[in-house]
Amino acid sequence: MAVPVLLRIASWRAPGDDGARCGWHALAYWPVCGRAIRVALNVGTLLMVINQGDVLLSGHLTVLIASKILLTYAVPFSVSTYSALAANRLHGG
Repeated sequence: MAVPVLLRIASWRAPGDDGARCGWHALAYWPVCGRAIRVALNVGTLLMVINQGDVLLSGHLTVLIASKILLTYAVPFSVSTYSALAANRLHGG
């Protein structure tokens, strides 16, 4: 599987940071990752309660429901991370 160009080259710079980072290193940059975790916890919990709250309250948790809950948290984490990296992407020039 090919790695997208955005993640292979030094294409991202954090505000106030002197060095450019590749996408993989940018994912581990704590201000981006920490914010994405907070967004995932807040938005993911709200969506999980809306979508799976009745199942959890009835006590009928299955592997399928647990995997849906994990994906419910993964989506806002991914969107937050992607938007932070896209907003701070270096443009070739």
